[in-house]
Amino acid sequence: MDYRKIICVFFVAMVVSTGTVATVTKNPDFYSLHSISGFFRFSYDNNIKMPNNIHSMGLLGVNYFADITPTIYGGLGGYGAIRGTQGGLFTVGVGGGVHHELIPHWWGDVGLFVGGGGGRASLVGGGLMVRPNVGIAYAFPWARLGVHYSYVTFPSGEIHSQQVGVDLDIPTEFYYLSPRDSHVGRSLFNLDDIHLPIGKFINFQRNDFAILLQAYLQRPGTKDIDGSVQDGTIKLVGAEFDHYFTDNTFWWLKTSGAFSGIPNGYMDVLGGLGYHYSLGSFGAFIPQLGVGAGGGGAVDTGGGFLVNPLIGLECSLTKQFALRVSTGYLWSPHGQMNAVPMTAQLLYHLDIATEQTKASHLLADHYDIQGWRIQFLNQTYFHPQRTISATTSTIQLIGIQIDQLFSPLFFMSYQGMGAYSGFHAGGYATGMLGPGIQSKEFLHHRLQFFSEVLVGAGGGGGLSISGGSLIEPMVGVRYAFSPYIGLQASLSQMKALQDDLNTPALNVGLTVRFDTLNYRGAV
Repeated sequence: MDYRKIICVFFVAMVVSTGTVATVTKNPDFYSLHSISGFFRFSYDNNIKMPNNIHSMGLLGVNYFADITPTIYGGLGGYGAIRGTQGGLFTVGVGGGVHHELIPHWWGDVGLFVGGGGGRASLVGGGLMVRPNVGIAYAFPWARLGVHYSYVTFPSGEIHSQQVGVDLDIPTEFYYLSPRDSHVGRSLFNLDDIHLPIGKFINFQRNDFAILLQAYLQRPGTKDIDGSVQDGTIKLVGAEFDHYFTDNTFWWLKTSGAFSGIPNGYMDVLGGLGYHYSLGSFGAFIPQLGVGAGGGGAVDTGGGFLVNPLIGLECSLTKQFALRVSTGYLWSPHGQMNAVPMTAQLLYHLDIATEQTKASHLLADHYDIQGWRIQFLNQTYFHPQRTISATTSTIQLIGIQIDQLFSPLFFMSYQGMGAYSGFHAGGYATGMLGPGIQSKEFLHHRLQFFSEVLVGAGGGGGLSISGGSLIEPMVGVRYAFSPYIGLQASLSQMKALQDDLNTPALNVGLTVRFDTLNYRGAV
């Protein structure tokens, strides 16, 4: 079976369906705030059977799904090992399914996830992971809690297991504007230009997005998965998203990957709760507590489960930017990883418009339009250099990129990719970010050229990337089928900064465009 065809068909079905949720407002001076419901799904697959008498694995999943229709949903996410001996096994990809309320409060669900990544190439082959599931859940007013049966398989590897697990779905509502590149960055001072349903009023939900640099100061004498001492400082780059659900309390999700200090391949994904305690003009005190998954780069995290308490100080730089520095402890209960993380974050405030039933007084404030583009990508490395073999056969990766448009011509990109096909490619993954520029749309607003330079970290799959630092310049073109849906193709050069990897790459994918209305503070 050609699993690449499955991926392509799934992309088309999900993205094209998503593009039908709203129509574009024709009046250029008038904006409508649209909404789309969805949910975050946190899942756990227990007792995944491993080959060769290896201890069974527990797999944690974090996905976001949009309700394309009341029955059909689709979205993106990933999975990471948190129990067993496979710490560092991660996959990233897309998923979707159908769900329906069978009887009051009880929902049936059938879904499918397709992704790439892995942890140890001998077990995951090329890295492709396919996970169908069927389950049932009970709906509370605030969430759905259920059980499922799933089948986790790496078709070109040795992991093929069926098991029972649990799901927690947290409903969400996302509000957006119809996408128009010409309006990205436009400032608004009159909220009467925003059309809302009768009885609804505009409000703003606080969010923060951060780019971060980290150093993990490991305990002296820390040993790696082979029992050798590997206790150097791990240097990482990553990103964090904070969402405030009260004035001061927020949940957070952070991912980071190593670019120096150890053999390439270490990454972690952590999330939890935090509190913003104002210190007045001095800034704010930020305690956080998180858990998650991590491993790779020969770092011994046991099954992959990590605990991460943090304390931080935050100070404002401008109305839109803030600086946060934090430290704490990173602990693997079943592995050798015990480190003190030192983190510096540049935060960008993303207070996004929502609807509410009570009127609010937001008349003398500053608002602007933020553009976004989500891309579902297939990436091909044409002749990647390896450390353990003379072969330079192609590698295929699947991934997701989010573009944040600050103006009609300038944007920032955040990308995660995982290998799903190629000689011993399983376990190879990258996390990249960087600036880009794009031309104005032409040919009836359908064609657009762009260029960007991404930097970040990667590892696994036996590629020649030493500590893990990567740079990827690229040029490409996009074609818009509609204001929401498009296709992109680009050529890039993936180069390791500390080793021999230097390969051309082809990137092809589908894009989803939308805008948000953001609060920027008092005039």
